[in-house]
Amino acid sequence: MTGDCIFCKIIKGEIKTDFVYENHDYVAFMDINPVAKGHILVIPKKHYPFFIDMPEKEFAEMNKVVHKLAIALKKATKTDYIHLGIEGTDVHHTHIHLVPRNEGDGLTTYKRTGYEEGEMDKYAEKIKSFL
Repeated sequence: MTGDCIFCKIIKGEIKTDFVYENHDYVAFMDINPVAKGHILVIPKKHYPFFIDMPEKEFAEMNKVVHKLAIALKKATKTDYIHLGIEGTDVHHTHIHLVPRNEGDGLTTYKRTGYEEGEMDKYAEKIKSFL
């Protein structure tokens, strides 16, 4: 973990975030600047700047978690599919975006939406109920 990484601070509890999912090696939480409602991030607890920095076995294990979460997210949001994005330009800590999408919704990863007060927690609870 690095001292200035926002995701490392979340893992250490320095920044309050409710996890949608957590196991020994990975956590998932709601994106506070979502592309669509229900948008979640999946990250390893160990700090790796980019996914290619992860050992192959750990990246494979992370993808099992991503798959499980994507199924739960699709059920919780009743969407057509889940967009998966691996990024690292904004935060240099490996993370995978899971974004609920519908055919023809016109969403892009650059246009973000928001939540009304308490709405993010409701989405998180609904996703958890399908795990």
